Amino acid sequence: MKEFIKSQKITYNLMSFTGFKSLLMFTILVEGPKSFDDIISIIENHPYLREKVSVDTIRVYINSLKRLGCNVKRVRGADKVSRYYIESHPFELNLSDDEIKSVVKVYKMLVKSMDVEDLLYMDNLFEKIGKYILNDDFIGRMRKISMLGHADKKILKELIQCCDKKLQVKISYKSPKSGIKDIDIVTDKIEIREGKIYLCGYGFEYNEYGIFLIDRIKQIKEIKEAEELPQDLKEIKVVYKMEASDKDIKLSDNEKIIKKQRNKVFIEVHSYNKFMLKQKFLELADECVIVEPEDFKQEFIKTLKDMKAGYYCGC
Repeated sequence: MKEFIKSQKITYNLMSFTGFKSLLMFTILVEGPKSFDDIISIIENHPYLREKVSVDTIRVYINSLKRLGCNVKRVRGADKVSRYYIESHPFELNLSDDEIKSVVKVYKMLVKSMDVEDLLYMDNLFEKIGKYILNDDFIGRMRKISMLGHADKKILKELIQCCDKKLQVKISYKSPKSGIKDIDIVTDKIEIREGKIYLCGYGFEYNEYGIFLIDRIKQIKEIKEAEELPQDLKEIKVVYKMEASDKDIKLSDNEKIIKKQRNKVFIEVHSYNKFMLKQKFLELADECVIVEPEDFKQEFIKTLKDMKAGYYCGC
């Protein structure tokens, strides 16, 4: 150990080759059926071993694995060659239905405070763990509750990197109204809203800041440095109040608390997209009241009246 700490290198006198070869044999057979020739070739070409072993030596290691509790099976293919693999072993993890329910419960609690990058790491972690769990439906149940939904992980990772650098992308987007189409966007951030993941940025199709559901992005066709945004792009600033402690309020990146008054908290929110702001206040419903600006407040009141009229028009 002292030699390893000093040199940070693995040398022959630091290794128990009997133990190492046992672990290697276990790994080889867990991966899938291997013939004696396959195993001999792997050991011969291994960077730490590079030695030739006999068929009898391989049989000794296979029998040792059996004594440890590994269920080693032999199959014979169309080429009449026998191949060995480990069907089951004592190191597998078996979760009961109640234990899986607990994992699901913990996951649902954790993801509430995670950003999208952490969700990706968490999702990959469960995929890795799932390979060693006997319960066939574990991964299926975790995928079902995953906030990543049907999102393409590769696309999501690329978009996260684009947002970090504020790059412009051309995406192939499946619009619910007009079908598949190409959209150019200056990326800003990836955001989670109501359990769904969105790409936020300036879209050149309508020349406004918008959100795009990640699940609907089918392809990234082009990535480049961002074009100049329109000079007349106007940011909207809205102040609203809520009856709550500031400790109980979760603010978005574009929000900040500007005043506290008894049990009321005044919050300022900035956005380039009026529609998104209206959606936000519709979701909050009677939990908040818009304070200013007056023109946006009156426009939102009109939206509420129009909605109400729609329910009483006898349609």
